[in-house]
This record gives sequence, structure tokens and C-alpha cells, in this order.
Amino acid sequence: MLVLGGCLGPVRALYPPASHEPVKLLWLVNHGWHVGLAMRRTDVSPAIWPESAAIGDVGYLEVGWGDGDFYPSADGGSGLALKAAFFSASSVLHVTGFDRPVIEVYAGAPLVEISLTARGFDALTRFIHEAYARNNDGEIVRVAPALYGRGAFFLAAGRYHALANSNTWTARALRAAGCPVTPIWALTAGNVLWQARRFGLVISTAARAGAGQWRGSRHG
Repeated sequence: MLVLGGCLGPVRALYPPASHEPVKLLWLVNHGWHVGLAMRRTDVSPAIWPESAAIGDVGYLEVGWGDGDFYPSADGGSGLALKAAFFSASSVLHVTGFDRPVIEVYAGAPLVEISLTARGFDALTRFIHEAYARNNDGEIVRVAPALYGRGAFFLAAGRYHALANSNTWTARALRAAGCPVTPIWALTAGNVLWQARRFGLVISTAARAGAGQWRGSRHG
């Protein structure tokens, strides 16, 4: 179990917040194939995640990780999906920003709200910071416009494949924050949310579906 789940020591040290402890909120957004991580921009330390400044002045940020060809493609089919699962050549971070509250922007999407300790939140954003790949000058590499919102795809570290996909990456980010999740089980968006529902707050946004811009996504 140590290999599959990882040591529980760091988890217990960062999560859950004590009853008197200030918290920072994280929202898990189900895009169908993958789960995104959304957060308030003001909660992000620019010293820990300086690359977030590339998105500009926004109220909220959302992040996902995936295959470098399939994820940015607006019309990727089964061929690109198969290539991503077994022959991925690169990976990317999708970092996008928006100003309206998460439950409005993703109206109609299944959401799970998680309260993190400040140290856990900082650990999560440090995990994101370390996921960027860099060129020979040490700079991040913008590779495509964002699928929605104000943002972009950036070249990322790590190799995408069927057993290390966008959902296991999200689970690893949650694990870095101290959340009691097991990344090796998190191959699907459904499993990520199933694990998160055990300790997070499920938010129903279906009643607001007419007000939001969320339309779902096949990317992962």
C-alpha cells in the first residue's frame, strides 16, 4: 500500500484544517473526460507560482494537465486519443482565468469544493509551478491559446500515458495538498470526484445552467 497510496504522514500534516484554522478554497470541475482545479487568484502566492502572472489580472484560475497534441485540439478524435494514451510526445498545462464566481462560470458542471489549509494550498500551487517545462533560457513555453477564458496552453513536464493521465495528475496535485486521495485509482474523472466527495462539499449547479458558460469537454 505504501507504493500505491504513498506515505500518509504528509497527508495528515497538511489536511484537514483545524476547526480554528483559516482555509483556502479549491474547486474540482468535472469536464467529462478530466477534472480541472479552480481557485481564487488572490489566494495564490506569486512567490510560489510566479507563472500565474502570465494569465493577467483575473479573479479566478483553472488548471489542467494533459497530452500535448490531444488536449489543445478543438476537434481531436480517436486517433489523437490513442496516440496520447500510448505514444504521447509531449504534455501541456492548460491555465485559464475568468472573473465570475466558479459556480457561475461552470454552471451545470459537477463541482466539489475543498477547504485546504494555507500550507496545503501553497503545496498544491508549488506542484503546479513545478509542472511547467522550460526552454534553454529557463522561460515557460506558450504553445496554444486556451480552450476558453483568458489563458493558454504551456509546455509541461512529465510524460502523458494511459496510466498517468490528466486525472491522475489532478489526484497527485490534491495529494500534494494533503488530501486523502490515491492517484493510482484516479484514472477517470468519475473516480477523482468519487474520492473527493468523501471529504469535500458537493455543489449542485444545475439550477444555474442558463447563466453559465460551461459546455463540457472531452479533453483529458
